[in-house]
Amino acid sequence: MLTAIDGIVAIPMSQHLFMRLAQRYPGGISSVVEQILEDFLDRTQDDHITGDVESYQWDHLRLPSGTKIRTKHYGEYQIGEVVSGKLHWDGKEYPSMSKLARAMRGNTSNNAWVVLELQFPGEATWKLADRLRK
Repeated sequence: MLTAIDGIVAIPMSQHLFMRLAQRYPGGISSVVEQILEDFLDRTQDDHITGDVESYQWDHLRLPSGTKIRTKHYGEYQIGEVVSGKLHWDGKEYPSMSKLARAMRGNTSNNAWVVLELQFPGEATWKLADRLRK
């Protein structure tokens, strides 16, 4: 929770992290933190899309509409897709990546992170989901 007091915001952080910063910057850490946050916001200004109902949120991964989802089952690729924030495969909609992976792999129990690959819109390569969450 953020607390604003006369134009200043208090952001909770671990005491350990605060002490490390204070030791490294004994003259004060507020200007250092502000510079780091300004740099972060500049570098990521195109990453944040507000009101994006076209994507599916899987844990911390945002899968935009058009993201392809595939798994290999008995030597054949099964490919689904994110469409308007929903998971689709074989003419059906699935409420979770886990249920999608289960259906794509013959109703067997699987760890979706390990068996699913993702191809984001405009990209040619497929990426194992488990590598994207780390």
